[in-house]
Amino acid sequence: MRLFALELNNDIKGIPERKSYIESLIAQLPSPDLVLLPELALCSYMASQAAWQYADDCNQDTSAWAMEMAAKYQTILGVGYIDYEKGDYFNRYLMAGESQVYGIITKSEAEAAVFKRGCFDSVIETPFGNVALAICYDARRRHFYENIKDQKFVLIVFPHGSPADPKKEAEEIRSNDYLCESYLEAFDLPVVYVNSLGKLEYMPGLMGAMMKKAGFTMNGKSKIYANTSQPISCGLKEAIGIDIDLVERGRKEDIHFYGEDIAKGNFFFRHVILKADIKAGLKQYEKNKDRIPFPKQNGIPIG
Repeated sequence: MRLFALELNNDIKGIPERKSYIESLIAQLPSPDLVLLPELALCSYMASQAAWQYADDCNQDTSAWAMEMAAKYQTILGVGYIDYEKGDYFNRYLMAGESQVYGIITKSEAEAAVFKRGCFDSVIETPFGNVALAICYDARRRHFYENIKDQKFVLIVFPHGSPADPKKEAEEIRSNDYLCESYLEAFDLPVVYVNSLGKLEYMPGLMGAMMKKAGFTMNGKSKIYANTSQPISCGLKEAIGIDIDLVERGRKEDIHFYGEDIAKGNFFFRHVILKADIKAGLKQYEKNKDRIPFPKQNGIPIG
């Protein structure tokens, strides 16, 4: 399989503009079998309620576009987007071929002020085998591991919209490597980490203020982790590509967790700052989700 991850420019805004931008990149890939995009790729990663203006309506527009791209470029496409369904907003990711959507994953521990949270599935069934997929923060949490630990897969995918301190590049890389290599070793399967590049959008809460003060940005660092593969060079700076034989495998080793997290982390941040932000965010979400009209215009997302 010729597998590509595309590291997108997060500063490009607007659904039509981003569709054109993404297609221009896909068109340059040499015979891609599978193309994977970052979290919220279709609208760009945003962690505030301003993102609602870009919401799809029950997957309709995103599904149609993804299938169109898959048919046009003879590939399978994975794309992140915002969805609106039954009065709630969701952070979602789908994989589609030319004639059908193979599956949709919803982020369980999504940005509390922006998206509905819950306990959602982590598996997409595709023609080339089952894919385990966790959107950003979910990948670092025990519930994803519990969802997949007793099943067999051919690929693990971690679409991210992950800001970090650009002055601490080595620390960001170590964190990514620890996450992805933990799953690579446990399952002996390729792991795709795909993130965006660009400035950090406004993020509410204490965490948002801390990130802004520290100068956080979206730094990319996308990488495909695999034990046996051949790199594909295509001259496109946004693309990471490999040629690999996908083989179905189950878990070979356990992964150690610190409580609910794969990494030990900072106790004060997790148990004080993060909990306070989640609590405040949930209140903001419930307060505003019905006050602000669903932003549709003739069935087309505004933006």
